[in-house]
Amino acid sequence: MKNNKGNRKSEGTESVSQAAKLAVIAGAITTLGDALATIAAGLALEDEIQENESKNNDINKLQKQIDDLNYEMKQLKKMFR
Repeated sequence: MKNNKGNRKSEGTESVSQAAKLAVIAGAITTLGDALATIAAGLALEDEIQENESKNNDINKLQKQIDDLNYEMKQLKKMFR
């Protein structure tokens, strides 16, 4: 009888040990997933910043063209007076 109880204790310890190992592995996988999600969010943010800079450059170019056209219009008005 005592032998049988001893086997049950070792089986219980082995089961707890396996559960602890699985918990560590699950924690590592979760941490890796969180790290990947953080990297992806950073990359998305960089893309958004670049897109905004590109739009700002386009707006600045358009503004310069408008300013140039206004200047030319003023010059034409002066010529016709």
